[in-house]
Amino acid sequence: MKDERAREDMQNKRSRGYVWLVGAGPGDFGLITLKGLAAIAQAEVLVYDRLINSNLIDRAPAGCEKIYVGKQAANHAMPQPQINELLYQKAAAGKRVVRLKGGDPYVFGRGGEEGLYLAERGIPFEEVPGITSSIAGPAYAGIPVTHRECASSFHVFTGNFKDEERGLDFANLARLEGTLIFLMGFANLNYITQGLLAAGKPAGTPAAVISQATTQRQRTAVGTLADIEEHCAAAKLSSPAITVIGEVVNCRPQLNFFEQQQGRGVLVLRDARQSDIFAQKLRQAGLFPVSCPVIQIEPLDWQAAELQAALHKLSTYSWLVFTSPNGVKAFFEAMQAAQVDWRALGRAKFAVIGRATAQVLQQFGFGADYLPAKQVSDALGQGLAELLTPADNVLLPRSAIADNRLYQLLSAKCPVEDLKIYDTKICTEDAQELRGCLENGQAAYVPFTSASTVDGFVQACGGPDLARQLLAKSRAVAIGPVTAARMQQLELPIYAQASEHSLDGVIEVILQDLEGKEND
Repeated sequence: MKDERAREDMQNKRSRGYVWLVGAGPGDFGLITLKGLAAIAQAEVLVYDRLINSNLIDRAPAGCEKIYVGKQAANHAMPQPQINELLYQKAAAGKRVVRLKGGDPYVFGRGGEEGLYLAERGIPFEEVPGITSSIAGPAYAGIPVTHRECASSFHVFTGNFKDEERGLDFANLARLEGTLIFLMGFANLNYITQGLLAAGKPAGTPAAVISQATTQRQRTAVGTLADIEEHCAAAKLSSPAITVIGEVVNCRPQLNFFEQQQGRGVLVLRDARQSDIFAQKLRQAGLFPVSCPVIQIEPLDWQAAELQAALHKLSTYSWLVFTSPNGVKAFFEAMQAAQVDWRALGRAKFAVIGRATAQVLQQFGFGADYLPAKQVSDALGQGLAELLTPADNVLLPRSAIADNRLYQLLSAKCPVEDLKIYDTKICTEDAQELRGCLENGQAAYVPFTSASTVDGFVQACGGPDLARQLLAKSRAVAIGPVTAARMQQLELPIYAQASEHSLDGVIEVILQDLEGKEND
């Protein structure tokens, strides 16, 4: 009886929705937890703060309602009481709600207030901890918050307060022997340093201020309690920033791994939901992916008569030709949606444009029967045409924006059905972020992995002229001749073209260039 009541109670709670209070980490996309990503992936409503990595927002499912509630000093998109009520109302309506907060929700993030508000109203929720910037920021600046020889404790304070009366007890702070960390206190840096000095903290105490921590825009000023303000002014640092005071700052020269990597930022322009493979390859190569999607891959209507007709006569095709990993995914997803028996593919052979497409095909249990030596459309068409006979029947599932060259090469030998199965749309939601990355030098390299990424980039920049100006500080790499041709049409500068027309080939070009810089 008790078990039945418990199940009923849980069912009732789920019917009223559920809230995840998720810590997004300090900025670097890779610092969110797996549990946090899993929560975002099932969100029906995403309520997010300022300074959240845009790549995380893009991980929400299609159709998810995204609501910005970020706060800056004296500029709140939505006051906290309204945020509390918003979470309650959305969950009470039966929605799965993710409240995405920078760092950890319970470390100066007001997550506790939101959780209590929900609990008092019977809304089930859970807190998904995040990596707090109070630890990650100093670490990315080469500063451990504790060290056996100089700091056995660390103390975290908010530096964001309305007036000095509600500020800090400097007499007690000055006596602490551990590391002092101040979050959100850049505007109050003078008040903090002068307060500590007046309370007796030695003027020579090492101090550091870390701006834009864990992002490619991160910069750090180092000095002492007496002169750190001057160093910040000279470096032109800006908020958000973390202030660290203590002997651990002296570890920075040996431990500063992250800022030494700057100049290795690579802009990832692909669909946000499909950028993981490229980003992972970049990280493995010691490069830093900066995600600013300019295209979005969307399947076409699976109920369309043309698609349904092709799916229900699969046994008549002798060859299926795939020109991208997206085509493979869209095709098999359409098969699953239409509940087509995969045995219908029993007599078919498969041709693919390159290794990446072959790998995705393998994930669905099929090997590639033909792969051209060069990963370009003409090589695929010319090579496969030599294998075809008039008795063959080819299905070509691909993008709605593909040109006719491949179709013409193949249809000269046998019947070919050119099936538009997915669309590539321009996405400019991250246009401001993209322009900022290029203007401040965050992205040292801009690889274009398709002609559509060229078009999306130009539109996000505001036109070809502005795109050329923004690329002046970076080095643009084309994945292959088709992409390079589109860049030339728009008069975009091409620093290099990959000899192997693949993501690995693009990375190899970048690594060779970096090696050349280091040897100069």
